[in-house]
Amino acid sequence: MKIDSDLNPVVIAKSVVNTTLAGASSCIVALLLNLVIAERKTGEPVYNISSAMNGCLAGLAASAGNCGIIEPWAAIVIGLIAGLIYLGTSALLDKFCIDDAVNAIPVHFGGGAWGVLATGLFSSPKGLREFYGQDEFVGWFYSWGRGSGDFALMACQITGLISIILWTVVIMTPFFFILNYMGLFRSDALEEIVGLDISFHGYSPGGVPQNQIHEYYRKHKRYDLVMPEQDNEHDHDHEITDRFE
Repeated sequence: MKIDSDLNPVVIAKSVVNTTLAGASSCIVALLLNLVIAERKTGEPVYNISSAMNGCLAGLAASAGNCGIIEPWAAIVIGLIAGLIYLGTSALLDKFCIDDAVNAIPVHFGGGAWGVLATGLFSSPKGLREFYGQDEFVGWFYSWGRGSGDFALMACQITGLISIILWTVVIMTPFFFILNYMGLFRSDALEEIVGLDISFHGYSPGGVPQNQIHEYYRKHKRYDLVMPEQDNEHDHDHEITDRFE
């Protein structure tokens, strides 16, 4: 009974359950572990909603490729590990000062890469029979249970992951170098300080000093967006200009 021909309701139901379990377990471990880390560093426990949401997304990414062929207990384990990978990768980016404002790398690359490998570890004979109609090549843990230690599926997953990474690096590296050479790879320092809400959308969410906003408008000749009382101001403190140029 294959899902592509019969729309197998068992596989669909299992996929929904496993995806939910993986996302929920990853959310919980990311939230609680970040709580412990924050308390150890600052002395104040903080329930960070961003860690919870991104942890959930990491778990969903990790289960996306295997949700129909793993068992519910494996979905929970995959989610728990995805939450740890998310927090670890996020901390690594901070350590090396790599800018990722929404933590897309820890969520999608970290969680996704783990999901590729988890497929080679946790694919169950029952899940493969329900999905593909055969269970010749199962997850590595199940191969040990059969007494064979067959590494075929896991080897395919590792090869696929390496191929994805190499393809991305080869395709995107020249593109990034070109953008960097043209000065389009990142916003300039002044735009970063006043925020892209202002520079891209003409809206200030508050919390940005008025002198920095005025300097941004002056530099980019956008006086039409300045508050009326600022229009009559003459050149603002050139010291601010020198700091950003």
